[in-house]
This record gives sequence, C-alpha cells and structure tokens, in this order.
Amino acid sequence: MKTYHYETQTHVLARRLFATIADIAHWPDWDGDLEFTEHDGDLRPGARFVLKPKDGPKVVMEIAEASAPIRFIDIAHLPLAKMRTSHFFEESGARTTVRVGIEIWGALGFLWDRLVARKLAAGFEEDTRRLINYAKTRDE
Repeated sequence: MKTYHYETQTHVLARRLFATIADIAHWPDWDGDLEFTEHDGDLRPGARFVLKPKDGPKVVMEIAEASAPIRFIDIAHLPLAKMRTSHFFEESGARTTVRVGIEIWGALGFLWDRLVARKLAAGFEEDTRRLINYAKTRDE
C-alpha cells in the first residue's frame, strides 16, 4: 500500500471545513480539477457518489466515514485498485490542524499510484488552500 500525507493549520473552524468537504455536490466550486460530481446528499458510510475529473473518466466513490466535524473519508473504486482519501480537522485553541492523506492499494495499485495518487498528493497544498478559502466564504 502506498500512502501520502499533508498537514497545515488555519484559523477556519473545523465545523466549517467539515461542512465544505461533506458538501460533495459543491466540490467543483473549489476544486478546479473536477468537472462535476453527482451526489444525493447521503453521508452515511457506504453511500456512493460519482465524480468526473477534468480530462478523466467518471469515478465511483464511496463514503467510508463522515464524522462531523472531525473526519471525512472516501474511497475511489478504480479498476483492480482502491484509493482512500482522508480529511481530518482538529481544533486547538484558535487554530485548526488539517490533515489530508491518500492510501492506494490493490492489484493495479502501483499503476493508479503513478497515474492518479502521485498527482493528487503533489497538489495537496494547493487543494487544501482552496478548500480552506472556500470554507471561509460559506454561510453557516
């Protein structure tokens, strides 16, 4: 299994960050790499949704965990591999630590690592900045 991690801090509250990441239908509003998402709003573990990256095929996704306001984990179902993306939000005083991770595994995990996971991990800093900035603009 290949893993990648990124961590940063912000003054944005964990509940605002969680609300932003849990609003799957609006991911393309802050994630410029997505063409669209299809989601019915169900956040229970096992709920499925679809996302379409720009210049890529549709990907079936599954919510593994949505524990407000601390943790959001989803799993991409790729041919002969799976990729888990985790977002953790931990408040301490006036700051929130944001931790993002990717794990990829399966028979073709090495291939999907090269094609997808490495690129996503290289964009962790920028994607997290966009998530934080969008969370600042959301109504509570």
